[in-house]
Formats: sequence, structure tokens, C-alpha cells
Amino acid sequence: MDYRELKYAAERITMSEERKARIVKNCEIQIQNTREEQERKPNQNRFFARKLAAVLTALVICLSLSVSALAATGVLQGFFRNITNLRGTVVGTSYEQASDEIRMAVSVNGNQLTAVATFAAPQRIPYSEAEKLGIAAYQIVDANGKVVKAGSAEAAEIVDGQAAVSIQLDDIGSGHYKLVVTAFVAEKKADQPLNINGTWECSFRK
Repeated sequence: MDYRELKYAAERITMSEERKARIVKNCEIQIQNTREEQERKPNQNRFFARKLAAVLTALVICLSLSVSALAATGVLQGFFRNITNLRGTVVGTSYEQASDEIRMAVSVNGNQLTAVATFAAPQRIPYSEAEKLGIAAYQIVDANGKVVKAGSAEAAEIVDGQAAVSIQLDDIGSGHYKLVVTAFVAEKKADQPLNINGTWECSFRK
């Protein structure tokens, strides 16, 4: 799959022109970064070619699921919710219904799965306030629907509205799987972490 095919797939999704342009731009950045790595390490061209193909395939799979209210209206649909204890005291805040506000793509390199999360509207709260993004809750499901791994993943720095979060796959054998994320966590220095809840799914092969 080349860039033209990826661009065509993105253009077929119903969404605003601004969002389409952002998706294509992110893809171009990913391609350029991979090409630069290839130039720095010419003896690993074959490895990076496979890595690029995996990332592009994952992007198309995940983007094809994104037919959303955000795409139709250009307005964020998520909302903040107070978290209370048994006494009714507010002990924190979460951000709900964010499935359409973050795009996720995955790639695999040996025993490491990289989930690339991209904000659809990085200039808007709560995304504009976040400095790092991690995964608060995920499951890895095999081809038979069995959960083979679950947990959280350490936060990675957000750069241009995008963060690459790593999950180790040492304890998982070869095969076809699906990563299911039900909550990201946004972090900012001196602030309480904010869980961003929704559902994101991407298929991958180890």
C-alpha cells in the first residue's frame, strides 16, 4: 500500500475537510520519519519497509471505523464527569465518550507493540492541556475472542497532538490479535491525571 492509496482511503471517510487534511498530514509525517530512519541506517532498509507497511495498514484499519458525530459536526462530543466516593464527595474528574476524538493506529516490532494515538482536535480542551498520554486500561484479545493480556501502559510525551505508547508482548505468542483500549490517561505536570474514556480497537499480527 502506498501513500496515494492511504490518502484515497482517508478521503472516503465522511468528515470535515480540516480533519481529512490533518489525517493526511499525520500520515505524511509518519512516512517522512520512516524514510529519514532508512537513510540513517541503510543496512536496515528491509526492516523499516516492513515497519512502514504495518503502520500504514493499521492506520487504514482504524480510520475506516471513524464515522462519528465529530466527523459530521466538527464539534467535540465528549464531556467531563465528576468522580465521587461513597459519601458523595468529589474525588476527581474523568472525560467521557471520547471514542471519536482520538484516532489510534498500531505497529509491531518484535515483542513491542506501539499504539499511536492522535488527537482529532489537539487545540481544544482537554487535549490542549495534556503533556503526556498513556493507556489507563487495555486488553489484547486473540482470534478466538480470549483475553490474553490486560493492563495499563506508561505515558509517552505528546508531540504535535500525537503520542506513541508502548506495550510489551514478551508473554504473547505469534498470531492475530486485537488491541482494545477503553481508557487513555492524560498527564500534565502538577495536575491530577485525567482518564479519557471511550473504546478504540486495532487489529495486529505478531
